[in-house]
Amino acid sequence: MSQTTMREELTDIQSRAQAVFADVQDDFCNVKKIMSRFEEWRRSYSDSYHNAYISLCLPKLLNPIVRHQLLVWNPLKDVGGEFETLPWFTAVETFCHGHGHEELEHTDRQTLSNVIEKTLLPKITSHVELVWDPFSNQQSTCLSAVCHRLREDYSIFEGEQSKPVKGFIEAVVHRLRSCVDEDVFIPLYPKKLLEDRLSPQRRFRDEQFWMAVKLLGNMGKWDLLLPESILKELMLDKLLNRYLMITLSSETLSRRVVSAHRKIAECLPDSWFEGESVCLPQLQNFRNNIVQKVHSLCKQQPPESPSKLKVLSRLRCYDSILALTGKYHYEDVIYSHQLLNQERE
Repeated sequence: MSQTTMREELTDIQSRAQAVFADVQDDFCNVKKIMSRFEEWRRSYSDSYHNAYISLCLPKLLNPIVRHQLLVWNPLKDVGGEFETLPWFTAVETFCHGHGHEELEHTDRQTLSNVIEKTLLPKITSHVELVWDPFSNQQSTCLSAVCHRLREDYSIFEGEQSKPVKGFIEAVVHRLRSCVDEDVFIPLYPKKLLEDRLSPQRRFRDEQFWMAVKLLGNMGKWDLLLPESILKELMLDKLLNRYLMITLSSETLSRRVVSAHRKIAECLPDSWFEGESVCLPQLQNFRNNIVQKVHSLCKQQPPESPSKLKVLSRLRCYDSILALTGKYHYEDVIYSHQLLNQERE
């Protein structure tokens, strides 16, 4: 489907959607007016309001109206929390955090988070299942940014997981897992076909390799949102050690592979290395390949640049840095760049 056709269909949907509440009075379809009625009830008859468990009913009551306003909102294109500019969001936020909110019951202060969890999150889940391409950097950046915003500002994903949160996480994990298992393909060719950088085989192999590295970086954006054990399994056990390491091990041009090492290391979440002083077990093969290439490079030229060691430093491979230092006299480099003390960066 062309972009023009999609825009035309979207415009048609928006036009027809305007008629959905055409025969409904504003008091029953305008979120601001609805919330003002409940706010008046809460202020004037507090005991009655709380005895009716209104805070538990509001998400279900507002669901069809919020879904209507979210009809054309696309989490794969939301670059700055655009959902927060919609009328329903402003009205519910005012109800939860407006004048005198310090005195509100905890359940009322949670109303906005509950509406997001029960209405916004299922919308995002449907996009994950039906539209999201994990290879797309733009889509992955927007989608993960929205989710990080929900986690940091509205405590979604924190504490005991609700059914919508579990469904969303399962959808993301399933999409990433199927992408690694079914869509990643890095061919194996005889060495003589890869020696020519302009050969079709070499160019195709390199293209597939960098597509896989791009996926690795997109997967890293889900740090703190997905369980760490699952993310490490997908990124390290499956993508890095199953696919990328084969290419890195067969690469003979050391200078080119150093840039690949650096890019792969940048894809890994910072949180995995905070407070660590040793390399992760799943990164041992990657570490060994880096050390091998560093040895090869150091035999060709004097050790002037710290770039080769910065990757090892990021991975907390301090033992490897010390061993290389003793052999190639990197003392000045490692201390001037604090390569043995990355926590200070």
